[in-house]
Amino acid sequence: MSLRIFHIIFVMVCVALSIWVGVWGIRGYMLDRNTGALVLGLVFFASGAALVYYGTKVYAKLRDLP
Repeated sequence: MSLRIFHIIFVMVCVALSIWVGVWGIRGYMLDRNTGALVLGLVFFASGAALVYYGTKVYAKLRDLP
């Protein structure tokens, strides 16, 4: 497995994990009305969006490499 493929897979796994933790935080807020859980969910959704942006930029850059 090349470093390029590993990097793309790693970013995809990180996005999935960020979305999962975000859903977990929002669900925790809905059940317990815990503000910390809401903040956790929003932070991880934002980090997931940032990782998607990063992944698209890196994919475009790595696509041109041999």
